[in-house]
Amino acid sequence: MTGYGYGEVTTSTGKVIVEVKGVNHRFLDVVVRVPRAFNCFEEVLRRLVQSVSTRGRVEIYLLVEDSGNKNFTVKVDKELGMAYYKALEELRGHLGLAPPISMDNVIMQHGVLTLAEIQGEVSAMGPFIEAAAKAALKEFLKAREEEGINLAKDIIERVERLKEISRSMYGEAPGVVNFYREKLSERLKEFTDFIDPVRITSEVVLLAERADITEELVRINSHIARAEEVFKHQEPAGRRLDFLFQEIFREINTIGAKAQNLTISKLVVEAKVEIEKLREQVQNLE
Repeated sequence: MTGYGYGEVTTSTGKVIVEVKGVNHRFLDVVVRVPRAFNCFEEVLRRLVQSVSTRGRVEIYLLVEDSGNKNFTVKVDKELGMAYYKALEELRGHLGLAPPISMDNVIMQHGVLTLAEIQGEVSAMGPFIEAAAKAALKEFLKAREEEGINLAKDIIERVERLKEISRSMYGEAPGVVNFYREKLSERLKEFTDFIDPVRITSEVVLLAERADITEELVRINSHIARAEEVFKHQEPAGRRLDFLFQEIFREINTIGAKAQNLTISKLVVEAKVEIEKLREQVQNLE
């Protein structure tokens, strides 16, 4: 399901802001975006998302706004500076330039001087980051819950329609068997002089049984009942519902192949449309 959440915590050095965005996805895919100095919190944020979500692509962003009250330290990479100095001296001699190589020429090279926030202050941000993340996830879950209520309403309505279709098929089922029995009996009457009448009767009964769709309808109703039971429990249901609707679709296909009946054929088409919609919807559920 889709959703958005925002969390903000004010600290003595600025603000900690966490945003959470979620879109539909068959499995759980967590993407964490943090400033490089705060990479140590990436796994913490990932676990927080995993603790509340089992499905969807969830992106969580961390932004730390600096009010200017932080302590920084300047780090010097002496070995890198010396390597740059030697390389510049060699280049100066090769080009025949006047000496010397100045300090400015060395320290302006990438990586010789780096500005770093004192690590103790980064570590101290942990409780604030976690608080902002939990606030954002709470808002995110609320948005997903609201969407889930609307999705569940639509799914329940479509399941009710499937039950109506199943009842209509039950009403037509005896007619399908009788139709096959009568049609086959008429065809076989032409061969009564060559075939034992008892054998004809047994063949008619056998083929009529093969055309019977009662067994498929029983399984469909069983799957529908299980789907309704899943809705009663407050736990992730998307994958289980997807499996149940896939099984119902398979039974409907079998009915379509067995019952050469215009009314049932129309009901089969209608059922397939509803099931396709249901399978699309449950992809958006936890």
